[in-house]
Amino acid sequence: MDIIPAIILLITAILILLWAYSSISKFRDLSRFRRGLKNQVFPKWMGEILFWTLPVTELMLIMLLWLPDTRLLGMYISAFLMLSFTIYVGGAVYGFYDRYPCPCGGIFRGMRWNTHLKVNFILSCIAISGLLLMEFGTN
Repeated sequence: MDIIPAIILLITAILILLWAYSSISKFRDLSRFRRGLKNQVFPKWMGEILFWTLPVTELMLIMLLWLPDTRLLGMYISAFLMLSFTIYVGGAVYGFYDRYPCPCGGIFRGMRWNTHLKVNFILSCIAISGLLLMEFGTN
């Protein structure tokens, strides 16, 4: 097996596990997820939109990444979401907001903001690496 396809499969598996964990943790406790969204620094109406679109998008990403024909699209969306989350968390770490938003999901609830930023940065790099390998690393 060629190394690049193997790395792409590993990255795909990591992202599928990430989105599965993230969506399941939201669906398991929808009321906590909704409360968390209401305590964010963005407008309340945006929280209501994200309440359904975020976990559904995460589930959709699992399917896109799972299917070889849609995997590249899944990599693009994964990279975009991870970069967006990383920038948002970076805003909390570097004091861009007048208050700290609360993390909404799973293991991030107990994580310090600096750690959260590091984890998001690593996951962003993984998603971008998968995207670049799929776009430019194969024939």
